Amino acid sequence: MALLMRGRRAEWLVASAMTTYLWLCPFAKVEESFNLQATHDLLVFGTQNVDQFDHLEFPGVVPRTFLGSLAVAGASRPLIWVLEMLGTHKFWMQLVTRWVLGMMTLGGLVFFSDGVGMRFGRDASRFLLLICSCQFHLLFYMSRTLPNVYALALVLVGLGFWLRWQRSVFLFTFATVVFRGDTVVLFAPLVLNMLLSRRVSFFRMVWWGLSAGTMSLAVTVLVDSYFWQRWLWPEGEVLWFNTVQNKSSEWGVSPPLWYFTSALPRALQATALLIPLGLSTLLPTLLKCRSLHGVVWSFKTVPIVDWSVMSLVWPVFVYLGLYSLLPHKELRFIFNAIPILNMVSAVVRYSKDESLTSVEQLLEFDYLLTARDPTPMEDNFQYIAGFDAFAGVGLVDHRVTFKTKKMVFLMRNREIIP
Repeated sequence: MALLMRGRRAEWLVASAMTTYLWLCPFAKVEESFNLQATHDLLVFGTQNVDQFDHLEFPGVVPRTFLGSLAVAGASRPLIWVLEMLGTHKFWMQLVTRWVLGMMTLGGLVFFSDGVGMRFGRDASRFLLLICSCQFHLLFYMSRTLPNVYALALVLVGLGFWLRWQRSVFLFTFATVVFRGDTVVLFAPLVLNMLLSRRVSFFRMVWWGLSAGTMSLAVTVLVDSYFWQRWLWPEGEVLWFNTVQNKSSEWGVSPPLWYFTSALPRALQATALLIPLGLSTLLPTLLKCRSLHGVVWSFKTVPIVDWSVMSLVWPVFVYLGLYSLLPHKELRFIFNAIPILNMVSAVVRYSKDESLTSVEQLLEFDYLLTARDPTPMEDNFQYIAGFDAFAGVGLVDHRVTFKTKKMVFLMRNREIIP
């Protein structure tokens, strides 16, 4: 692990893990279909031939924005030109565009980790990336064309600016207005944090928010109305569908504590055990004590909570608590919380006093965190995810021959009828 803490090797490790997951799990699920198809149509037909786009014939339950697909398509265009010259199959176009999205999101993660390094030291920054590389879900979903992932890329950059005490309101507002309206559940506590810490005045915050919101709304309405060929605000219709009409619960409901008892333990894995150490000044000190006198002295003189960390992470706890009130729950809804919780775990690496020798020995246990081999849990997640898109696996296993003839399939009583 010490070798990976040098230079930029941690960044290369995270990028390699993300690329590996993409290669081992190449198929897409239905939630990713719109953005993936939109990226394909932009690359194949261009922006002039909207009438040939797939979404006009298959619009889906609610409309989605094209802005994320435009960004990915534009960034992927040079690589797609190379693929076209080589005459490769379109399947490689899907992998390339998703890899580009993964690298864009990964860039946001690295920017966020650099912000952590500026606050807590370079070791904490690198250890954050090592923690992320040893977890499955965050890196697996980074290359998935979900609205949550597009929002995550902006939120990570915004959090990086936030840790640098710089303006981040525009990025949070843009992510909320354009990609995921529920990002406001995280945005609101962060704004409250900035106001309470007196980093910005109330009236200036209101001015920034209104300006950023107006600009973001204008961009998404103008661009998406062109592609959908009617005036609309896509994320506004999504909010109406999910919040006002409350139809998201038709896709299933979960218990109130599901995020804390199921989603986060699976996403964070054993590194969740480091969070109490990161939030506390007392616990790491107690781990260094070698006598009863030292324990008593620590309880009398050392604060229980490390407020330098708690002041940054309490908005995430509010975010998770508010999200738990919604009946329909999915892990991808709380992607924004995972990097900040990993930051708390990574802060253990930075010395709160003089040394953390006992804690560093604790971190060397392979069952807690290892940069050499994936954990058994991670292996299981990777194996299951590889067979998650059963249609794709079925096509490969049965060697289906694709034909140019268009066919429509109907589902009736679990029977497929051509």
